[in-house]
Amino acid sequence: MGALRRFTTFADQGVSSVSNFVAVAVAANVAGTGEFGQFSLAYAGLLLFLGAQRAFVGETLLVRYSRTGALNAPVIAASLGGSVLVAVPAALFLLAGAGLAGEQDALLWLVMALAAPFILLQDSLRYLFICQGLPVRALAVDGIWACVSIPAMLLAAAAGWPLLPVLACWVGGALAALVTGLILARSLPAVPAGARWLWLNRDCAFRYLAEFAALNASSFAVLYLLVFPLGAAGVGALRAAQLLFSPLNTVFSALKTAIIPELVRSRGTAAFRRRMLEASAVVGVLAVGWGAAVLFLPAAAGEFMLGDTWANATELRWPYAVQYLAMVPYTIMLAYFRASVANRLSTVMRGVLAGSTLVLPLCFALNGSAASAAWGFAAAVALASACGLLSIAAGRRSKPPAAAPQQVSSG
Repeated sequence: MGALRRFTTFADQGVSSVSNFVAVAVAANVAGTGEFGQFSLAYAGLLLFLGAQRAFVGETLLVRYSRTGALNAPVIAASLGGSVLVAVPAALFLLAGAGLAGEQDALLWLVMALAAPFILLQDSLRYLFICQGLPVRALAVDGIWACVSIPAMLLAAAAGWPLLPVLACWVGGALAALVTGLILARSLPAVPAGARWLWLNRDCAFRYLAEFAALNASSFAVLYLLVFPLGAAGVGALRAAQLLFSPLNTVFSALKTAIIPELVRSRGTAAFRRRMLEASAVVGVLAVGWGAAVLFLPAAAGEFMLGDTWANATELRWPYAVQYLAMVPYTIMLAYFRASVANRLSTVMRGVLAGSTLVLPLCFALNGSAASAAWGFAAAVALASACGLLSIAAGRRSKPPAAAPQQVSSG
């Protein structure tokens, strides 16, 4: 039963990713370059707040409420109310973008601002269903979004409609998914209770949000700073090489979402260790398999996907393959820390990753080589993983054998 739940969660993550990928691809086809640039900026802002909500609300749900019976009706309504509160700054940010974009593009930003509450609330419902051990409902909600929006967007694009009606199809699918999710959850957001819920869970929620913010800030900042030693073409090559490995990002994200509830439910039992070993094996095989596929990718296929950028990106495949292999223990340890509520250890490991991501690629790139910068990213992940392993080892050595698991879980 647990394996089926994990598989369904993986499938749900895949459906969600495909729906968003199609939305961006269709937008790129129907919009002009300037209009697509505005859409990309607005979409990036929406994704930023979506990621923040997953850290702030979603991960808190996984850690605190995955045990059987933990999610009662008041908690469900309160957590949804918390998502509404997170959606407010997202919508305000996009509304501010509408004010700055100018009259020609303001309506596009307004549509994205309208979409933000629907999308964030729908995403919280996914986490609720996964916490309840009902990932089939999460898959159903995302499936409705995909089945409603993707055909509508493709038909609109084929009919020659402009970007805004196409985006309206996407938002309509999100609204249909949200309504379905609320019906399945038999709940509505309770905003005042949501504020109390966030405050009661502030020890997890604010820590997870800070970790997310630090990692994203360092990742964005280093790309802009790398323009100085590498130039725009070098940074473009880094992004292109990373794109080749991007499906593994979906795998790592899905693994955390799928395995944390299982670990929480099995905490303190022999099944906990089995779940950890199973997750390690699955994600390790996928990382090795995809890495090998990218390393042996024919030049013709690479040129088809990346165009002229392939020539600069091809030599970066090895460092990125090493980086994503290093992501395997990092992801497994992060799931372990979350499930064990070892918050201090997760903050240390992610803090090391944030700091080293900002420093190492820049230091390695001082010779003007994009390949050196890519090895810097790989070294950052490897260093963070090593720090996580050392933290676990140090914790076990410093405590009596019988008390070690109890002490680690109190993080």
